[in-house]
Amino acid sequence: MRHHKFRLVTASVVSAGALALGPALLSAQASTVVQTDIRVTVDAAYVKANGRAPTPGDAITACGANRRQQNEPSTAVDARSPSIVVAGSNDYCTVELAGGTWAGFYRSTNSGATWVDSLLPGYPTDTSPEGLASPLQQRGITNAGDPVQAWDLQGRLFYMGNAFNRVAPQNGSVWVATYDQDAAHYVRTVIVGKAGPALNGRFNDKTSIEVDRGVNSPHQGNVYAAWSLFQGINGNNSIQFVRSTDHGATFSQPAKISTGSKNVQFADIAVTSNGTVYVAYRQFESGRGHQEASIQYVVSTDGGATFSKPATAAEFEPFDAADSAGDPEAAEEAHEQAFENADGPESEAGEESVGDSRDCGSGPFACQSGFVFFRHDSQPRITADPKAANQNVYLVYDATIPGTEQASQTTYNTADPQGTTLRVGQGGIYFTALSGGGWSTPTLLAPTARGHQFFPDINADGGVLHTVWHDSRNDPAYSVQYPPGNNGAVRDAAGFAAATRGLDTYAASSTNGGTSWALARLSGASQMPNYEMFGDRRVPFHGDYNYVSSVGAFAYNTWTDTRQVAPGDDPRYAGGEGFDVLQCRTQDATGTWSADTCPNAGGLDQDIYGAATTG
Repeated sequence: MRHHKFRLVTASVVSAGALALGPALLSAQASTVVQTDIRVTVDAAYVKANGRAPTPGDAITACGANRRQQNEPSTAVDARSPSIVVAGSNDYCTVELAGGTWAGFYRSTNSGATWVDSLLPGYPTDTSPEGLASPLQQRGITNAGDPVQAWDLQGRLFYMGNAFNRVAPQNGSVWVATYDQDAAHYVRTVIVGKAGPALNGRFNDKTSIEVDRGVNSPHQGNVYAAWSLFQGINGNNSIQFVRSTDHGATFSQPAKISTGSKNVQFADIAVTSNGTVYVAYRQFESGRGHQEASIQYVVSTDGGATFSKPATAAEFEPFDAADSAGDPEAAEEAHEQAFENADGPESEAGEESVGDSRDCGSGPFACQSGFVFFRHDSQPRITADPKAANQNVYLVYDATIPGTEQASQTTYNTADPQGTTLRVGQGGIYFTALSGGGWSTPTLLAPTARGHQFFPDINADGGVLHTVWHDSRNDPAYSVQYPPGNNGAVRDAAGFAAATRGLDTYAASSTNGGTSWALARLSGASQMPNYEMFGDRRVPFHGDYNYVSSVGAFAYNTWTDTRQVAPGDDPRYAGGEGFDVLQCRTQDATGTWSADTCPNAGGLDQDIYGAATTG
């Protein structure tokens, strides 16, 4: 199962042991009330927007039947009718017939108990009036994703993401779609940001959206959107911001709000009850020490028309997965091919990575450590309660826990290096709040002696805070030396680590502003392995985030889940470590392997799962 033309660095056994946790919040032992977690992306026929029937050749006819991947979920609970819940994802069901991924749109009318799945109009082959009118289709765009969602108080849903072509002309765009009638009716899609006509290094990514629902806000109903604009020069990226004052019909011109920093990503938006707008984002540490790894934020008190200069909410040590490819040139080429074939994201290493790979797998994706893992980077999420008398703001982010760092025993690393020494450490979710006295000292939200935590999200409404994240505390082989889902103490003849089912989704709620939390395990007993189902079944990808939305005590949580994936054996590589998925290949007389001839048999069945919680 493994291509092993690379230099292997063998890890020794590391005891999980008890780890120093640093300052921590006391977590309540009682769990929140949880509905059984279910699939949001079900194996059933998708419906078209506004009740349209698909025509022959419509890519949507394959959706729900071909069991392709979905990842990077969003969700939003209707502020005026909380039984209405929507979700979205990067949906790969369109790859088979349209050649690209698209933004999936999913709706529930019974608090997430059952779902009807659809797609944002405008994908290639969509000949409906809504599809033909979409500016995405009119620009010849073939891929859409990075979906995020937010409601106003009148049953309008605003659905945002980015869109692009995987080859020139790129036509990269940021879009916001509007649904009304509690998301039963699609209205329009508006392009709010463009990145140029060609693959010229300008790319929009990492989207965020929020609506002013403040009970005392003079700007109630304003729609705010932010994203990262990558400029092509390493680290020369910025946070862009737009607003709409007419319910998403038009938007302002993009404005840069991340002044003073160059390498910034992962914007997120919060609006308080009086209409104050906060945008938080990650600032990456520069190699020359000109800026520190931190959470920056800006503030607007005039409905998003102008913003303050950036200020620091917290400094932290990142928890960013990185490694060294066995063959960097082959890895780069394989990533480019996977991206162009709608078979995975671009995954080149950035300034944040110590090494040349953010993910690792088989063949050209193999890393020197022998581990298999998907990419993850520290990122913030911010929220405010639109109904609260106070104007508090709440922030979560994942970071390396101080005191847990160790020298890495392989090329795999997650923590800041010390000189030339690579280091690893335990990843944890931190919580801090902004009140009249400034930001509180960041504290661990759900401290645990074992397990990594990442991909956090938070939402506040009606006096209750809800959070969600991925957690590997139940990984039987957990060690700070290993990525989640890897047992570095068990290696095959080529030196690859064995797979474990080591990843869960956890949630927590607080009714006292984050002083204490009630925890819940959402993913049952089905921990997720790092299946290699991208890059021609040779590297994993799990998306870049989870999502939670709430109205009062009720919350709905969504995450990427691989429990439905059919495991298998990749005949191209010797071994049996447990990361491979079901695939069908034949070998000709020259030794050349065919493409997978059974891609719809379950080996790509990555899904969005969801669960309701109450605080």
